[in-house]
Amino acid sequence: MSLLLKNANIFNGKDNVITAGNILLAGDKIAAISSQEIPVGSNVQVLDLKGKYVMPGLIDAHVHITASQLDFNEANVHKGYMYARTFNFLRDMIRRGFTSVRDAGGADMGIKKSIDDGLLPAPRLFMSCRALSQTGGHGDYRHQASEMVTCACSLCSASSIAIICDGVTAVRHAVREQFRVGASQIKIMAGGGIASPTDKIDNLQYSDEEIIAIVDEARRFNSYVMAHAYTPAAISRCVKYGVKTIEHGNLLDEQSAKDMHDHQAYLVPTLAIYNAFKNNMSSEVPDSVVNKLDEVRLKALESIRLARLHNVKIGLGTDLLGDFHSFEYDELTLRSQVESAFDTLHSATYINAEILDMKDKLGVVAEDAFADLLVLPKNPLDDIHLFNEQEDNVLMVIKNGEIVKNLLA
Repeated sequence: MSLLLKNANIFNGKDNVITAGNILLAGDKIAAISSQEIPVGSNVQVLDLKGKYVMPGLIDAHVHITASQLDFNEANVHKGYMYARTFNFLRDMIRRGFTSVRDAGGADMGIKKSIDDGLLPAPRLFMSCRALSQTGGHGDYRHQASEMVTCACSLCSASSIAIICDGVTAVRHAVREQFRVGASQIKIMAGGGIASPTDKIDNLQYSDEEIIAIVDEARRFNSYVMAHAYTPAAISRCVKYGVKTIEHGNLLDEQSAKDMHDHQAYLVPTLAIYNAFKNNMSSEVPDSVVNKLDEVRLKALESIRLARLHNVKIGLGTDLLGDFHSFEYDELTLRSQVESAFDTLHSATYINAEILDMKDKLGVVAEDAFADLLVLPKNPLDDIHLFNEQEDNVLMVIKNGEIVKNLLA
């Protein structure tokens, strides 16, 4: 398909400016961008945007698309139900304008192949397959009354998002297994978390030797490691051992921010999930979550401010679960408390593409980049609150050069 978008105001994802121009899409790529008229043949569809705004498709760098309920303990969730919910989440994500997502644990090749084969409307998917967790770590969702499992490579984590692996040999095997089944990157649980029932936020998880081995294996596959970590100690040891992205990072301090900058690591904050839990408490939310929530929620904005102060590159994720997936836009508006609309959208496009190792291919409106684009009625750099599910200001979504949503028709 070839498509000419005429008379557009363009935010390219990289620069804090709006430029007027025309954009020619050919196949799945952007073929040309010009302030002058682009001559095309009769086989090219022409759409006059009349000054509407074009920007790169949004990227959510931390999702759990198989998390069909608010509790990660999914031992009693039927797989068919989980996949049905997953496909609904994906459809809604792309209609919001998220044309790419990075799954932080749970997605599998069946889902990815369904997307790649065009069986359902969905963002392009970069998946970690199963996250790696030590016994009793953030990926171990077994109840304390569960039988002890002595195998060092147990799949019995009571969740679809993680496996349990202990020891250098076991973690190496687990990394290789995730790549065998289609992982784009490796996710590890390097510290305590909110959703896990038996650990504390300040736990350090995995030994130095285990983290070094995991990073080494990922590099052998020309990939990288993303790490769940909240505390300064967890953050600093991860980046020193070569972890590329710190997920959440709410308790970041001056020293750990400096360590992140020195080791060229990225921070991926996930504000939306804490806000969703805080504002929508119900009997579905486990007590273990409620008790640990404020410990990290109240520091989240400060971590972004510190990261900016120390020139740490910041991506954007949401980490939403179950019905909370509908709060995806909240990540954008919550960030407005400490940064500009450009900073937030730059994170959600250009920086997230760097995180995905897709620099200049995704997250940017540029020639030869993939044609993942949004059309908006107003300038997104003026007010991030433009992204509002109730108002539905994402007028058009284009992925791979194909229109997947069109409110202009």
